[in-house]
Amino acid sequence: MTYVFSFDASACSGCKACQVACKDKNQLPLGVLWRRVYEVSGGEWNNVASESTSPGVWVNTVFAYNLSMACNHCVHPKCVGVCPTDAYIIRDDGIVYIDESKCMGCGYCFWACPYAAPRYNPDAGGMSKCNFCYDNIDMGLPPACVAACPMRVLDIGEVNNEKSLKHNEISLWESLPDKHPFPLPAYSHTEPHLAIDPHSGMVRANEGRINNQEEVKPKETKNEISLVVFSLSIQMAAGLTLLLALTGSRFSYMPELLIIGLLLIIGTLNSFLHLGKPINAWRAMNHLKKSWLSREIFMVGILGASWLYATFSAWYKVTTPAFWFMGLSGIGLVYCMARVYRLHSIPAWDTWRTNVGFGVTALLLGSAASMLIREWREQPIDVWGWYLIVLFSVQILLQLSDRYPIHIGASRLRLFLTLGGLIVSLVAQLFSAPFGIWIVLAIFILAMGEEIIGRRLFYEHLSRRLL
Repeated sequence: MTYVFSFDASACSGCKACQVACKDKNQLPLGVLWRRVYEVSGGEWNNVASESTSPGVWVNTVFAYNLSMACNHCVHPKCVGVCPTDAYIIRDDGIVYIDESKCMGCGYCFWACPYAAPRYNPDAGGMSKCNFCYDNIDMGLPPACVAACPMRVLDIGEVNNEKSLKHNEISLWESLPDKHPFPLPAYSHTEPHLAIDPHSGMVRANEGRINNQEEVKPKETKNEISLVVFSLSIQMAAGLTLLLALTGSRFSYMPELLIIGLLLIIGTLNSFLHLGKPINAWRAMNHLKKSWLSREIFMVGILGASWLYATFSAWYKVTTPAFWFMGLSGIGLVYCMARVYRLHSIPAWDTWRTNVGFGVTALLLGSAASMLIREWREQPIDVWGWYLIVLFSVQILLQLSDRYPIHIGASRLRLFLTLGGLIVSLVAQLFSAPFGIWIVLAIFILAMGEEIIGRRLFYEHLSRRLL
């Protein structure tokens, strides 16, 4: 037996008794909702008057309906696959729930779920979501939300029991995602265990809008600033490792190694600041088989180990193999970081631009940092100007090809900073030899500034996601 939620959208009054009952039974704090009732409306009044009719004839296409939704306990739940601590459990009856003793509160399951079902619980310091009230189910009782519905439009059924579902209901786990009613996302491939008796207005999904966005929108309290610091620090360190592998044999390399170590420490500490339960961080590599986040954390450890190997090798003047191993570790880490962000639930991230952008970020920040170090040590850096020109140019092309602009002002500022970095690098390469510390510092600030804005725009897509 596999349970599913059944919802009659044509008769729901929008009283939100289900939402309140869920919140009450599970003692959820302010801002945390496991079940949400979406208020959808659309349509307009059109003047259809013509010469052959009386003036002032109006016809309306107005519609309004409600959609009550919690976790859909999908056939292929993304939350289960991406969780780095392997904290999600699927029961034999299809119910998906979280083992809170394993969760470290990273919030990655919320990123991956196309329905934003997992929510961060600040009181518990971990992720939480609808568990189908399996304690009630085990006692032969319905979930709290079902029991509370006064209109009896919310119910439960069984996948292989047609009698438990209405004949006109749409079984979403058996239909294509682009056929799912608004506001369910058309890009989900999780096959949600939800059956909907559709409202007549659901056929005009392109006209619909959610009216209670502030109520149902996820109110995340996770520290995104720490993620920005983590990702940029680690990517700069990875970029430096690759550049050191390519050029380390030509110069003294201890300052670069010290900077790489410092960046790894800063990034690692900030990753802990993001967690709701840092005490469970040791579980982060429990799901290497499926979770790209587990693999990213594993590669951070590999890069740290290769850095130690390179540092000890530098002490004994045997550097080339160690540097190449460190450089390859940096490439692997950047690739894993890009895969962490490539999620179907956020189309703006799920594109080749993410892989290329992360690679360019690592090289750009690594190059700017390396130029600062070499200028301070009075080493030649003339060739680096052309290198930066290429990287800034690629970054501009990536920004201009963005099909999902979300904040026009911030995007323009980022493009302006990137263009400034390109111009400064080009002018310095053509007319300044050597570059000078102030020119190199300006290039570094421009590169870092545009990357900070770019990474913040990444998380803006996440915060504006309604489902």
